[in-house]
Amino acid sequence: MTNIRQAFACVCNANMGTFTNIMKQQQPLALPSIRAMSSASTPKQKATATDSPTLDMLYGDNVPISAKKDIMGDVYCKVADRYDTVSDMISMSMNKRWKQRFIEQMRPMPGDKMLDVAGGTCEVARRYLQYQDTVNHDTTSSVHVVDFNDSMLQVGRHRMAQSSWMDNERVTFAQGNAEDLADVPDNSVDIYCISAGMHNLPHPEHALREAYRV
Repeated sequence: MTNIRQAFACVCNANMGTFTNIMKQQQPLALPSIRAMSSASTPKQKATATDSPTLDMLYGDNVPISAKKDIMGDVYCKVADRYDTVSDMISMSMNKRWKQRFIEQMRPMPGDKMLDVAGGTCEVARRYLQYQDTVNHDTTSSVHVVDFNDSMLQVGRHRMAQSSWMDNERVTFAQGNAEDLADVPDNSVDIYCISAGMHNLPHPEHALREAYRV
């Protein structure tokens, strides 16, 4: 993978993180916390000596780093089928335009293999393949979608089910962890993409290490 493309993906996520921090400072009214959205049946995890570092996840929820993955997993299971609709609503459709601009600025080459991490619903993967088809007139490029949440992957599979991309195996899916892409070989992809998932990771520095490796 080229360093330029990797750097581009990381910069885009840094910009998204800045936007998220700005929104957090606005103190929105009566919005449920991440913890409140998580399952009431899930036992609360108490911080231990090894869990002492905490994260301000959203609107004042401080949780142990070790609990973040489980909490976010529970949240995404609940919202998977309407995640993109809600994102479009709260961003006033800027989310769609940003994703399209993301692909255009990426400028993929014919035949490129893209790894789309935290891309379960295929919003970026779909735009990537459309760009390859219509702009590059290419039918050999492919995208491998990885997400830690199976509910999000199910939404993506359903959206792509009737497409020629699925028939030709130009889009494939796997459940996996951005911080440990064990099933992805070294230097095996041309483009690494993590459009808006970095801020959900307990250890984003591990994901950056994996991005460089693959």
